[in-house]
Amino acid sequence: MASKAKEIIGMRSNTSDAIAKKLLSIRDRDYYTVLGDFFEASAISVKNTVDINDKDVYEKRYGDIASSYGKAGMDVFAECLGLFMAEIHAAMEGSAMFRDFAGELYMASGTNSKSMGQFFTPYHVSHLMAEINVEKERFLKEIEEDPDRVITFYEPTCGAGGLMVAAIDAMKSAGINYAHNMFIDCGDIDPRCFHMSYLTLSLLGAPAVVRLGDALTMKYHRAWFTPAYIFNWTHFKSKLGGGSYPETPTVPSPKKNEARTKENFTAAAIQVSEPVADKYGQLSLF
Repeated sequence: MASKAKEIIGMRSNTSDAIAKKLLSIRDRDYYTVLGDFFEASAISVKNTVDINDKDVYEKRYGDIASSYGKAGMDVFAECLGLFMAEIHAAMEGSAMFRDFAGELYMASGTNSKSMGQFFTPYHVSHLMAEINVEKERFLKEIEEDPDRVITFYEPTCGAGGLMVAAIDAMKSAGINYAHNMFIDCGDIDPRCFHMSYLTLSLLGAPAVVRLGDALTMKYHRAWFTPAYIFNWTHFKSKLGGGSYPETPTVPSPKKNEARTKENFTAAAIQVSEPVADKYGQLSLF
């Protein structure tokens, strides 16, 4: 653990520098706005591919962003998203290290909000916390006894998702298939953090729900499910169960001459409810 921590400390991704340089080339508005729009447009492009819940609303928002930046600006966004995806893929396949992919880019830009207390946890600290909390032997034993066992992680103030990335890193290092045996419930009050976390967890293939809202008052404005959760909804619902989430999705009756499709089933399956507390006080959608 110590050797890996030393390897992580002080490292900075060349990809982050490359993305920042490209985004800085858009000079007709401040970098804070550009970075936020990049993450929002990218997150919407992923969400609307797999989730048709309020699709038209977010498609319009994406169109507004695209119109504002024009073809040249959106080409820059596409290049940056490609670099971001490649860095995450490299970590997943083992040719690069895991890191707080979005948080590193965000903090390096100097656009964090001190008024909101935004000081993202350095990744080597997140990694240490994850190593402590991922009980390798116990988790592996539980999964051996039940291959469909789902281990849940809850982070109410997730920032750019760094702690959850570290948890994924630790689970993967322990030999656990996080796409099948892990579920993440996280959120943040800042829309930029919401979009960064959703994008990062989606590209990592992590089953998760990411919320926008205040964890203290329990008032949430939206909750987006990652593709990995939607694609394997029945598995996670059967293992997580309970709460105020419907036992069986109520699929809307097809309109006249309209076949019941995978799309309208998915729309019903991912309807959002308020988080509830289980007997241990754990807050979750399920």
